[in-house]
This record gives sequence, C-alpha cells and structure tokens, in this order.
Amino acid sequence: MKIIRKFVSFLPTLLTALVLAIIVWVSSVTASDPNQTITYKTPIKLEILGLNPDLVITYQEVQSVKVTLRAPRSVHARLANDPGLINATINLSGLEAGDHILIPEVLVDLKPVQVVEVSPASVEISLEKVSSRTMSISLVQTGTLPVGFQIRSARLSQSEVKLVGPESLVNTVVDVVATIDVSELTSSISRTLDLKPINEAGVVVEGVVLNPSRVDVSIEVEQLIGYRNVFVKIVTNGSVAQGYHLTSIVVDPPILTVYASNPDLIRSMPAYIETEPVNLNGAQQSFESRVGLQLPEGIVVIGDQSVVVSVGVEAIYTSTQIIGVPVTAINLAGGLQAKLSPQSVDVYISGPMNLLENIGTASVRVTLDLTGLTEGTYQLSPTVELERPELRLDSTLPGLIEVVITK
Repeated sequence: MKIIRKFVSFLPTLLTALVLAIIVWVSSVTASDPNQTITYKTPIKLEILGLNPDLVITYQEVQSVKVTLRAPRSVHARLANDPGLINATINLSGLEAGDHILIPEVLVDLKPVQVVEVSPASVEISLEKVSSRTMSISLVQTGTLPVGFQIRSARLSQSEVKLVGPESLVNTVVDVVATIDVSELTSSISRTLDLKPINEAGVVVEGVVLNPSRVDVSIEVEQLIGYRNVFVKIVTNGSVAQGYHLTSIVVDPPILTVYASNPDLIRSMPAYIETEPVNLNGAQQSFESRVGLQLPEGIVVIGDQSVVVSVGVEAIYTSTQIIGVPVTAINLAGGLQAKLSPQSVDVYISGPMNLLENIGTASVRVTLDLTGLTEGTYQLSPTVELERPELRLDSTLPGLIEVVITK
C-alpha cells in the first residue's frame, strides 16, 4: 500500500517529465525539418468523379487548379519530385442537368500536409442530358463532270448514322453529309468520306459524335455515246542544233475529249490526235509553242482547239584538256624577280561540245598572284580564267606552282 501511495505521489513529476520530453522532441524535429508554405506553380488537373452516364459536361470553367500547401520541408521535396502525389477532384454525384458551382477537393498522398489554399476556390460546371438520334446520310456532289461524262449511279456503304452528344447540339443537326468533288472524274471510283453534321446555316456542329464517322461511296461514271478520250501525239520537224540534244518534249493537255455525231466515226478513229508539226530546226534553248491539231473530218475537240508543247533543249556537255598553258606571274613587287616551276600547266575543262571544239591555249589564262610576297620560296595555287562563262574548270595539273623570288 505504501508503494502505491509513493508511486501516486511521484505521478505528477513523471507526467511533467513526459510532457517536457515530448516538447523537446517536437522542437528538435521542427528545427531539423521546419514547416514551409509553398504555392505549387504546376497546375493540378481536375479529375471528375460521379458523373451520371446520362449527362455530359458542356461547360467547365477551368480544367486545373493551383494549390498552396503547408508541410515539412522534406514533404515538399518529395512532392516536388513526384507531383502525382497531389490530386484534385470534383464530385458530381447526385447532380442533375443544369449549372452548378462546386468546390474542388485536394488530397495529398503524404502526411503531414495542410491544404492552405486552392485557386480557384470554386469551379462552375454545366451539365446537360445526353441525346442520341439516328439520321439518314446525304451524299453531296460538288463540281461538274467533264463534258461527255455522266454519273450512272452513286451508292453509300450505309444509309444511316447515329448521333450522340449534348441534347442542345444534337437537336440543331438538320443533315449529315458526305461530300465529294466530281469535277475531275472520268472513270468509276470508290472512296471513303468523312461524315459531317450540319445545322440549318450549313455550318458543321462541333461536339456531336457520329457512329460511324466515315462512309464508303462508290460512283459509277460512264462516257456518253459519241464522245471519246484520246491522247495527243506530238509531231516534229527538223532537229536541234549540232552540239545540243532534246531533253524533253511534253504536251498540255496530254488527253483530249473528242466528239462526233456519228458514233461509228468515233469508234473507228485512232486512240490519238496528232499536233501540227513543231519546228525543232536549229533550236539551241528550251521553248514553248502553242500548236493546232490535225483533226479527222467529222471529229471535233471539246474545249480548246490547240495545245501547248514544251520542248527542253540543252547543250551536249563533254570535257577536254589543254596542254602546256603558260603561267603568268602578276603583282610582283618592283626590284624583285620570280622564277616559276613549272612554267606551264595542263588545264582540264568541260562545257558544251560546240564550244570545246575550237578551244585552245588562247582561250585560257593562268596567273599566279604574288601580291605582298618578298624574297623566298613559295608554293602557290594558280588562278584559271576561261573566256566563256559556259565553260567549267575541272582541274589543273599540277595544282601548285613553286615560285622563287629574288632581288
């Protein structure tokens, strides 16, 4: 009994000691890992929870929030390395269609952390009922077929599409269209087209999901009786100048549509129409020429009655060498003498064949610039000048000249 009384008499002292120990420990921890209040610059994306599947968000004021947290320095260090530990949510559970102002909830997967501030503190959200609707697909053809062709049939892989989206948007859709340009069609095609929901003003309604979003279209094109497509055959006279060659000869347009009132005449004609002769005689450069067509009797061309022929002409390039071209020293200072070794070089050049036929040493000048040089021995590269800009220097042998400068 005395022992119990003695223990009870010491209890206040023990409790005081325990409290003091806790205070000392807390002070020690706080001193080594002090609390800090930090606003995180990286926004935290808002996660939406509890959305009724029969509703859709048509307006959300912000998609993320910024947070200010109070926590020990060590906790902030971990959050800086792993921002994914901070989560921000908005709970839509139990909400009906309409406008709502909600408070974001921020949760941090570390302790101890105090959420000091969330910016913005509230978020406005609008909810709307999801609507679905089935509509027919319209095929819209733009442009005009080339003369002599017609569309025999146009078929879509399916005739209906399902629209899903906010009720206010779905109700504005008056048509779902697949659009194709037929202005260049001269044969049957199969293509895949995007579907677009259109309102009364002809504007695409954004925010409506289509299923399917694309559709296949098959268009059968046929040529009318009495019409035929033929290619253009270029007829030429003469040949380009000696030393030149023909690099290309093309016609625009390459295909023409012709017509005859007698279908048998169209069927019996060749698969081409010849041009009037294009004169190549003596040509030394490329040129264009508009020429007429040699049409069989009873045949007419639909559209322009002439074509443009583009002719490419280039000089035939070859190469040659000029042996023993003298080297001339220039810009030597007064009172000095220069001895060159060797005193001539071989020059290799290329260019149009007709220019190279008559070229010689007089057509080439080789110099050695001695500007600013004093007594001594030097290894210098010669400079080669060609009399015609069409010529090209390939190489000089040797590539260096030794020059000895003396008084």
